[in-house]
Amino acid sequence: MLTVQEKPRPPWSPTQESRFRQTSGPRAAATRTPQLFLWGLLFVLTLSAILYMVLSANWPKFSRAEVFFAECAREMLRYSNLVTPLYHGKPFFDKPILTYWLIMAAFKLLGVSHVIARVPSMLAALAAIAGTAVGTALIANGAAGLLAAMAVASSFMFLSFAALCMSDMLLVCLDTLSLSLLYAGSLSVRRRTLFWWLAALSMGLAFLTKGPVGLALPAASFLIYMAVTRQLGLIRLKHVLLGAATAAVVASPWFLAAYQVNGMGAINYFFVHENLQRFAGSTYDTHRPFWFIVASLFTGFAPWSIFLPLALWKSIGKWRNGLTSAESRQELYLWLWVAVITLFFSASRGKIDYYVLPAYPAAAALTGMYLARSLHSNGRPLVSAGWGLALGFVVAGLVSAWFLPLMLPEAATSQWLLVPGSLCIAGLLMALSTWRRRYFQVYSLAFAGICLATIGFGLQILPAISDLQPILSYCAIVRENPKETRVALYKTLDNWVDEVTFQTGREPQVLNQVDELAACLRASEHYLIIVPEDKFQELPPDALATLRILESRPFIAHSLNPGFAIKRRGRLFDDVRLLLISNQAAQPEAESKPAR
Repeated sequence: MLTVQEKPRPPWSPTQESRFRQTSGPRAAATRTPQLFLWGLLFVLTLSAILYMVLSANWPKFSRAEVFFAECAREMLRYSNLVTPLYHGKPFFDKPILTYWLIMAAFKLLGVSHVIARVPSMLAALAAIAGTAVGTALIANGAAGLLAAMAVASSFMFLSFAALCMSDMLLVCLDTLSLSLLYAGSLSVRRRTLFWWLAALSMGLAFLTKGPVGLALPAASFLIYMAVTRQLGLIRLKHVLLGAATAAVVASPWFLAAYQVNGMGAINYFFVHENLQRFAGSTYDTHRPFWFIVASLFTGFAPWSIFLPLALWKSIGKWRNGLTSAESRQELYLWLWVAVITLFFSASRGKIDYYVLPAYPAAAALTGMYLARSLHSNGRPLVSAGWGLALGFVVAGLVSAWFLPLMLPEAATSQWLLVPGSLCIAGLLMALSTWRRRYFQVYSLAFAGICLATIGFGLQILPAISDLQPILSYCAIVRENPKETRVALYKTLDNWVDEVTFQTGREPQVLNQVDELAACLRASEHYLIIVPEDKFQELPPDALATLRILESRPFIAHSLNPGFAIKRRGRLFDDVRLLLISNQAAQPEAESKPAR
């Protein structure tokens, strides 16, 4: 029976530091000592924080499912309700409570806004990056830790969701903590109970963040690892009982409170409808193939996912010789972490690309370890990857220099130049570093290039795109009007209902037919109505008698994403304009002063 009884060394003990120096070598000077590793990690965290804040602050519209979390937190704060998530005034048990509480706390301290709603996600992302870096450095070396931190921080899906107001980044952070503590407990004899108790505490919080997957997936990954390495005997009954009691104490009080306030329907809705039926596809079937989640891992973890097949091949070579070495066990644990999450969601019928996000820290650790161990080999894969990344960055810069002006034809060159400039300069410097065989610099430049280009996108492109969405300024006009002024949207704009509610504090009426639009225009109450121009032109003449057009601007009707922009070849506008109209010919002065 194979057991692992070695005690973890204290962080950066003399033995650890010596191993640090040996593995990092002269060409990874930034990781030679613990102090320089910490300075490097501080740089990664600082640049990442700037990146996430720029993205959050310069996108004044909620994306994906953000609005559900933000609006629930706003309404809970408004009604001083700490138990029941409220969405348009009704109970909403789509997710457990922890994310709502954190957003409420941010609103209470800093005010209600889009960027403040995203603060908990940004902090959780930074904590996950730091945890990935330190954990990887402790089991491998400082170079691996920094490379892992750079990989996870700048991967496409991770940096996107770090700037979104959702529960996924908090789940990533807590899963990283849980799985790291479980592994640490398997190595330690003296502190095993403590590590596993802390892991149970973290899994309880993860349950309170996302539901059963926050507990089940880390536990399954760990138990499979312990079974494969024949270490299940290390888990005593006291560990199981203490862990179960801890997770229950953390997670159950809110569920009990939700049951007392809302009855069994709330519990059934969450566990049956939002978990079991969603997994089985009876309530939410995306009709995506089994391999969709695997593909999402590779596209979302780009550009660093190109190293995952190489890392897997190296790991398989070590496993052929058994699991006797620490490296082979470490990599097995990380690959099981990735595999369990990927396979679980691949089996679900409700597949969504970001469900695989909790696997990113493990994928980053494997990438960092592979790259760090290859830094001085000068092997063909490493050299090819260096040249390939350099070429990819230059090509991406040139493509963006051609494509961005198509998206923003009226923008000055200075408004979009930073993105292609950052990519091209980073690519050229990466090519120089590859030629000089300084591969740590290659990957550091890749991280910096991604961050700087995305910061440029957030500073220059996102504000320009926001200006193309007039409904944001229309909301400002609504806020300037008296509270009794009613708001209405035509049904083709129903994806804006939640945004208008959050920005104005007023729930708009959805108009399903032109007849309903005409009725609002004839009403005695004061209405502000947002409607596409083509529907406005269908109105009968008598409905046009008293209305006033306050604004008429081109608009983007669809959700913006890279695929949509590429499909439309940069043409974002629809063919019709968006109107803001009032059913009163004489308007208060405030209405004629839209905020810009």
